[in-house]
Amino acid sequence: MPAFPSQSLLTAISNVTRWQILDELLKGEPLPIYELARRLKINRSTLSKHVAVLSLQGILVSGYGAVYRVAPRFLVEGERALDLGPLVLRVGG
Repeated sequence: MPAFPSQSLLTAISNVTRWQILDELLKGEPLPIYELARRLKINRSTLSKHVAVLSLQGILVSGYGAVYRVAPRFLVEGERALDLGPLVLRVGG
């Protein structure tokens, strides 16, 4: 039987702002904090705290130039979705 996502992982993605961050990053373009903040219309300090929660769970990774993206292990090829093992969460319309 496959393992279910941990409570801490589910808690990390349950926040509306963090879901908006994931929604934006699942469009495929890695983004820096300032651009995410601009697109989501929230201040950088608040956004940084939410990104830290997602990063701590390994959902987001940062790359060269401090841009963030969804970690490859959570991506579903060809879809805007998070693969959490037995649970796949689709975002966007």
